[in-house]
Amino acid sequence: MAGEAVEVGQFVALARKALINEPYLTNAAIIGELTKVTLARSGHAYFTLTDNQGSIDCVLFGGNNSFQSQDIKEGMKLVALGGIDVYVKTGRMQFKASRVQPVKSIGEMEKTRQALIQKWREDGTMDRPRNSAPLIPKKLHIITGAGSAALSDMERLISDRWPGFSYTIIPVLVQGGEAPKQIVRAIQIAEKSADLIIVGRGGGSPEDLWSFNLESVCQAMIECQVPIVSAVGHESDFMVTDMIADIRASTPSNAIERVIPIKADLVAIIAQSADRLDFAIDRLFSRHNEKISNFIIRLSAAPMRGISNARLKQTQILGRINSAIDRVLMQQKNRLTGFETILTTTNPTNVLDRGYSMAINDDGRPVTSVVGLKAGDPLTVVLKDGRVQTEVKE
Repeated sequence: MAGEAVEVGQFVALARKALINEPYLTNAAIIGELTKVTLARSGHAYFTLTDNQGSIDCVLFGGNNSFQSQDIKEGMKLVALGGIDVYVKTGRMQFKASRVQPVKSIGEMEKTRQALIQKWREDGTMDRPRNSAPLIPKKLHIITGAGSAALSDMERLISDRWPGFSYTIIPVLVQGGEAPKQIVRAIQIAEKSADLIIVGRGGGSPEDLWSFNLESVCQAMIECQVPIVSAVGHESDFMVTDMIADIRASTPSNAIERVIPIKADLVAIIAQSADRLDFAIDRLFSRHNEKISNFIIRLSAAPMRGISNARLKQTQILGRINSAIDRVLMQQKNRLTGFETILTTTNPTNVLDRGYSMAINDDGRPVTSVVGLKAGDPLTVVLKDGRVQTEVKE
């Protein structure tokens, strides 16, 4: 968070990280007057470069021989190749050089190199998407000097890391006037069949390595559709090809270490993956077997459970039927009782039992009125204990 206090060491470490992660500051060439130089007993050269706008402290580890062999003295104008660095314990910023030479010997060449780098920075070439190397190259092509120490180192490493690994060597000149043409042609040939290309050579003077700073060689790498590894010189060497290639290796040997996996490690990883897969499959089968066993148990118990449920339902249905029958019978019984009561109360014989009599005509119908009767009509008088025959007198 902005404004939050941090410890000094942490702040200097953050500043160092920001500086060394800036490509322009870590791969640069600076020109200045040598105003101070110390060749330490450790073999390291400490010096200061100055111009009319500023100065910077520099170090070239193991650089005593370089200063002495080139007879570099204070007051000379130098070109230093390298990058910025910060010593965290003291907070001291310095330029960590990989090579120094008097301007008179490499000044013009370095000027050309810097112009090429600046051109590709401005047009976006340096920021273009890069191709990734395949996990296991099937058609590796190595472009380097025939019979060179760099090739021997690469072949030895390939044999150590993956015995029997197949690759193709395209021998070319790696320095001299004919080298750029041969390297460009080799890249164009390799692009037709390779799935990964290594272009490299061992260390040497800036003049020896200059082919890998030339625009023709770099442009061939940019246009190549196959991933290219630039592996030129020693770790301290930094060519333009290193900046524009898909992958930069510090040395030819490092290129092999970066793109050829160790076969034994891959075999071990595959074996571990196979074990994990077997375990996962076993666990999956165990789960399914457990589910199947549960289904079998449930299916085995299903018929008896079904019969029990059916019997229970049958009992419930029979209970409801019997209850319904009882209700219907009770309703009918109550109706019969009502009818019996009505018949009992309306039965004529019950009236006769109380001392009354009833006259009926020849048809057996009760005579309830004198209307329609005439003298001589026969009647039957019904009494409690019998019947008496009579007729109408008047």
